[in-house]
Formats: sequence, structure tokens, C-alpha cells
Amino acid sequence: MRDYLLIYVNGRRYKISGKRGFQSLSDFLRYDLGMVGTKVVCAEGDCGSCTVLIGRVRNSQLLYEGIDSCIQYLYQLDCSHVITVEGLKDEAQIIHPVQKAMVDAAGSQCGYCTPGFVMALAAMLETGETLTRHSVQDGLTGNLCRCTGYEQIIDAGLSLNQKVIPKASKCYDAKAILADFMEHVVQPVYCEYEKKWNGAGQQVQFFVPAYLEEALEFKQKNKHVTVVAGGTDISVQMNKERLEPNCIMSLTHLTGLEILEIENKTVTVGAKVTWTELGEFCQEHLPELDEIISIFASRQIKNAATLAGNIANASPIADSLPFLHVIDAEMELTASHGTRWVNINRFYHGYKNTEMKPDELITRIRWNLPEPETVLKLYKVSKRKDLDISTFTAGILLRLKKGKIQNARLAFGGVGPVVLRLPKTEEFLQGKPMLQGIFHEAGKLARDEISPISDVRASSDYRLQLAENILLKFFHECSDNQNKKEAA
Repeated sequence: MRDYLLIYVNGRRYKISGKRGFQSLSDFLRYDLGMVGTKVVCAEGDCGSCTVLIGRVRNSQLLYEGIDSCIQYLYQLDCSHVITVEGLKDEAQIIHPVQKAMVDAAGSQCGYCTPGFVMALAAMLETGETLTRHSVQDGLTGNLCRCTGYEQIIDAGLSLNQKVIPKASKCYDAKAILADFMEHVVQPVYCEYEKKWNGAGQQVQFFVPAYLEEALEFKQKNKHVTVVAGGTDISVQMNKERLEPNCIMSLTHLTGLEILEIENKTVTVGAKVTWTELGEFCQEHLPELDEIISIFASRQIKNAATLAGNIANASPIADSLPFLHVIDAEMELTASHGTRWVNINRFYHGYKNTEMKPDELITRIRWNLPEPETVLKLYKVSKRKDLDISTFTAGILLRLKKGKIQNARLAFGGVGPVVLRLPKTEEFLQGKPMLQGIFHEAGKLARDEISPISDVRASSDYRLQLAENILLKFFHECSDNQNKKEAA
């Protein structure tokens, strides 16, 4: 077992132990290494000014993606290679071609957000994505600029010649870095230090297991451990000083949790599968879910965050939950003494209160693909279309036969302490024809089954009206689709 984290930054090797391992990557870069090109504005993954490239070991090679360094803590990054804006250029360059493109297109004014945009474009070059106006806009969704109006930045991205610009990772000895990581990744990491404040001391620790058995044993011994996979929510809480965990376990190195497959029409998703990976999968197999995935988070966040984390976080406005409720998903809960599968409709007992026991981990999620005769639609209402916390969410799944509803499943989020199924409304719809009046009545029933509160995002009255309106929206969308099929 090691007592240090191993991280490379711009090709240079660092061993990090004790208290230093408990800081965010952006703080480590700026304060420990003096690399102030990485900016911090929001400290919650919204603005993208802190974007860097992270190279992780996957399938015995280093794969690089853009991430928000302000919400990635060092204990999540053992055996990773970080490339910052300072590390883009090689010895023969004054500035990197992406930086030159930003200068030539006048894509920078105050300059504070510019390193983040540069790194986001560098990440697109790293993955070999074709640069079109749509792809550049999509790739920069997680970066905010308050000066230029974005057009010049998009122009800079479109001017890049991918055929002649080398990947940033090619400037470094990937073979030597990978060999170093492969030697260390099989060793668990444990670090601790005593935090003192006002004369009192408290033991703080983190653990990075190499194998699932080690993780389960640690969780059994430490009932109040905070488990971190992508960490895109908990890191925000820590940055804002709303949460201060003293025992953390990072799932960074656990193998076997990256499974993503379909077998006999059953989808299985491992606990470490990121939203980026799931989104690519859903483009072919579940376009309805892919549409939600495409707007609820930036690439930087989706490259780190996981479906399992979205479930375990237990927020009533989590964007995946309405889908999982209507699709009847199940979670595999694993402990040292065995595993069990729990249906998500029985997983939440109350606000932030779940079925999961202190010694259990979510290891897999599974669901059956919708049958051809079913209609599935997912909805997200928020103040902004992209990258915003939901005001209201909904999942609606109907099985139809000869114009009549054979089965209905409805799940609404943001209308109670947990995502709510609507059994009375579901029962009312069963056996009914697809008529506007039916869905108008169903909307009124739905209002009576929810208990929304007023908060900073919306009033309770607004959410009640949304619950009613969303069923009419569903009806009209289904009618439009049917008319298009008949016209074709």
C-alpha cells in the first residue's frame, strides 16, 4: 500500500501525500506549482475557466479528456497525467496553434476565460472530433465568456487545421508515463493527517482501493465514509464549505465497474461509466435519454460524472431519475457478504434517504430496453436550456395497442422530497384512448398526486401547472409524430 498519490503535470512527476492530497486540482496547480494559467471563477464546474486535459489509464493506454479542475480533487487523480495551458506548446513553439487562432480571430478580450476555451478546443483536437460549427458550439458549451459574444471564439475553433496540429499529449513521453502508472495503479493508496482547529484535532483520511474487495472492506470498517466517483456534486459542496468529509474513498482504480453492454435487450451500466460514455451508447440505443444527457451537463462534467453517482446523490431533481423510474431500473448493491438487486422505485425512502446500507456500494445498474410498441419521452424544465439545475423533470412511458393505452408509467421530479411515481394518474390512463381530453383530465389528477415547494427556482404553483401541462405536451408530441408517420 502506498502513502502517496502519483500525478504527472505537463510531463513532470509529482508524489503527493498527507494534507496536500485533500485539495482540488486547480488549487494544487495554482498554489503549489504556480501554474496560474488555470483560472478559477465559479468553483463549481459551470464556467470552464479551469479546464485542463486529464490523461487516464484505460485499456492499457493513456486517454485524454477535458475536465473542470476546480471540482476534481487530487485523491481522484492518482495515476493521471494533467496537461495545463502552460503545457500545450512544445519547445519549437511560442504559442500553441489554438492560442494563435484565438489571437487571430480576436477571441479574447479580458482574457480570464481564455485558457479554459483554449483547453476545451485542445480537448476536441485530442479526441479527433471533426470541427464543425455544431461540434465546436457543443464542445464549448461548458465554457462561459462575458466579453466576446462567442462568435470570434467559434471562428477560432473553425479555423483550426486538425491535419497539421499535433495532439497536445504527443509532446510528452507517453510510454514512460504509462509504464510508471501501470506499476503503481495496482497498489492501493491510503493517506491521512490530523486537522487542527481552535486547539482540537481531527483525523482526516482518504483511501484509493485497487480492487473492489478492498473498497468493500474499507466501507465495512468506516460506516461514515464518503464515496467519490466523478465527484462533480460533492466537490462543489466542499468548495462552498457546505460539506467537510473526514473519511473519503475514491473509486478511481476499481476495475470491473466500467461495464456497458446490452444482452438479451437488458442494458447493464457499471458504476464507473461516465455520462460521456453513456451518452455515446444512448445515441444508438436510447435516443430519448441521449437528448437529456446532451443538455444537462457540459463535456467537462460528463467526462467525470457517473450515472451511479447521480443515483446515490439522491437529489429529487437528478436528471436521470425520471427515466430510471419509468423504465423500472434496478441497482446492484454490493457488500462484503454479498450482493442484492433493488428496484429504483423502492430505493428512495425520503429526501437523501436511500435503501443502501452503510457497508454497500452501487456496482451496477440495469434496465430492459423499451418495447417497440412503447412511447418514451423525457422532459427537463430549467431557466437555461443547457447546464442548468432542473426546476421540473418528467418521464412518461406508455405502451399502446390499437390506439389505446395498455400501460402507463409516470415519474415527476422537483415536485416532492423524492422523484414521484403517479399511481392514480397511471391507473386512470390505462385502457383509455389517445385523446386530448383524456390527457387534460390526467393532468388534473397529476396535480393532486404531487407536493411541490417554492424555492429559488420556481414556485409551487408553477410546478403544479407544469405537472398538468407536461401531459398535454406529451399528447401533442405523440399526435404530431403519428401525423408525420401517416404522411410519410
